[in-house]
Amino acid sequence: MANINLLPWREEAREKQKRDYIGILAAVFLASAILVYVAVSLLDVMTDEQKARNAYLQSEISLLETQISEIKKITERKKDIERRTEIILNLQQSRNLPTHVLDELVRIVPPGIYLSSLEKKGSLLLIEGRSESNNNVANMMRKVKTSEWLTDPNMQSIVTQNEELRQLQRFSLRVTIKGASVDEPEKMTKGASK
Repeated sequence: MANINLLPWREEAREKQKRDYIGILAAVFLASAILVYVAVSLLDVMTDEQKARNAYLQSEISLLETQISEIKKITERKKDIERRTEIILNLQQSRNLPTHVLDELVRIVPPGIYLSSLEKKGSLLLIEGRSESNNNVANMMRKVKTSEWLTDPNMQSIVTQNEELRQLQRFSLRVTIKGASVDEPEKMTKGASK
């Protein structure tokens, strides 16, 4: 029988197997590298898109903050205008108040009472005068309680005085004016008598 040497064939098969293995390994490495490159590129694209979205949101947020600050300024101006309007309306409503108060005083002062001075301090009206009797002062206080413009009569003092031939009581009365705002003190004097 003839001797056949199979050694080089096996070496060639091993070499071919080795080359195939290295080729497959290179192909797998190349495919992995391409896959990683595609994944990294995709992540970069997604990151860029997210950065663009974030930049857009930041610009919109800054625009909204500007609008919010403008709205706050407008709200403050509106409150200031409402406050001024309220002051003007109050002034408009109270502009005839002194006339109404004096007109009401004519109605409530009974005969026998002589007013010497009126002083308005905020919503208070300080009345000083003379009376022929205490009943006249009491009647005046009752009329103040039923008055449309005056309320809360409070007697400060009443002093008896002899003047010439008759005896008069000097009195001081404090009355609250309805609907009067607390302003700086005004002074009204009335020398007329009733």
